[in-house]
Amino acid sequence: MSTLDTARRELVKHIGYRERGTNDTPFNREFGKLPGYPAGGYGYPWCHSFVSVSLKRAGLTPDKDFPYTAGCLSGVAWFKARHRFGRTPRPGALVYYGPDGGTHVEWVEQVTPTHIVTIGGNTSGSLDGQYFNGDGVYRKEVARNSPRIHGYGYCTYQEDDMPLTDADAKKVAKAVIAGLTHKVTKDQWAAREGIFDVGQQLDPKSGLRQTWAYGKDTNARVRKLEKTIAAQGATIATLVAALGQGDELLVDELVERIGARVEEALAAHDVELQDDVDEPDPEDESDVDDTPAPVEPAEAS
Repeated sequence: MSTLDTARRELVKHIGYRERGTNDTPFNREFGKLPGYPAGGYGYPWCHSFVSVSLKRAGLTPDKDFPYTAGCLSGVAWFKARHRFGRTPRPGALVYYGPDGGTHVEWVEQVTPTHIVTIGGNTSGSLDGQYFNGDGVYRKEVARNSPRIHGYGYCTYQEDDMPLTDADAKKVAKAVIAGLTHKVTKDQWAAREGIFDVGQQLDPKSGLRQTWAYGKDTNARVRKLEKTIAAQGATIATLVAALGQGDELLVDELVERIGARVEEALAAHDVELQDDVDEPDPEDESDVDDTPAPVEPAEAS
């Protein structure tokens, strides 16, 4: 198996090639003879032999990653038999033209919202400002809604090099959301505790809202606990210090000293609480705060 970019580089380097003679090309010579054709069996239409030979040179495995054939109808049948044929254009796919896809084939280099950019052999195209008819390898732009397009065969490339179309990405997203969506049952802890109602449907959006609410509540409780512990620690430390002096303890003075120490401790743990922050809207990207959290410096050992 090879990468999409490797295949692209192999096909691109042939752009501008023009046949000399009647269909007798290096691609047909490499693919092999076909009985009944001129030029000793090498003079057959070469649009599919061009993509077959080029993809093989790029490292794809013939008849596993793509159909190694010289015939368009054979190529379409190969893809359909493996359920790898469709109407959605993808970079790296083979686009077949004409009735049943048997007229012509090209390799899809790029997909835009309205067009596909292809590289094809035994076709027509422009080169250096001149137009040539059906005699070479050219890069072309074809409307996606062209009635000439029969469909697309999907070759296999290394997975991380095969980009998803928008439609594919939406399908994946819907599948992920569906897998994370379920209804609360009476046996679940959240239902027994009254956090969710039995039968309530939970999905990533509601989960995000609930996580935000719990996170805010937990954060407030932790800060309150920290302040309580700090106040208790300050009180104990002041009492220990006073007892260590061995002098007679004056209650009023001790209370004042404890109050001062507690106030210092609370100030050290005081963090402004943002109680007026609105609940985030998962569908509004502007509500997402991607600011990195501050990192506390490590204490020196």
